[in-house]
Amino acid sequence: MAAAPLYCVCRQPYDVSRFMIECDICKDWFHGSCVQVEEHQAVDIDVYHCPNCDVLHGPSLMKKRNNWHRHDYTEPNDGTKPVQAGTPVFVKELQNRAFASGEEIMLRMKGEQVTPRYLERHGFKYPIAVTEMEGLGLKLPPTTFSVKDVEEYVGDTVILPCLPLCIPPKDKHQTPHP
Repeated sequence: MAAAPLYCVCRQPYDVSRFMIECDICKDWFHGSCVQVEEHQAVDIDVYHCPNCDVLHGPSLMKKRNNWHRHDYTEPNDGTKPVQAGTPVFVKELQNRAFASGEEIMLRMKGEQVTPRYLERHGFKYPIAVTEMEGLGLKLPPTTFSVKDVEEYVGDTVILPCLPLCIPPKDKHQTPHP
């Protein structure tokens, strides 16, 4: 039986669970963790030079940035497209913006005022705090209502979508419960 080929500066065999990058000069493969290249950084590298080839051929060549406001910064016509969330430009713009406080923009309404007609005419542009439940047409379950009650009403074979909730710790030394 033939021995598995060895790669990288660590001379280990291929491991499917570890990110690897190929040197564009010597064509050897390297674990990102061994050559300080994280997987998300590899997309920015145009020509990769391993530590050995770096000495003779210089550092790796990075892709040219056409823009900073898109995730795919090499796409053409970049100036015509909007800023994408999470890009450096988006983060900087967000940090420089001033936002009104919730108290300044929140609408306070009685339940009887929050009608389909109101929402059709005014939309739902701002958060609404309902100050009086009467007239809203909703009934809240008692505070003793639990997951077991839901199971009793809908059955234990129905899969219901739910939001992940976290109960805050009672004191700073207690671990939060999922």
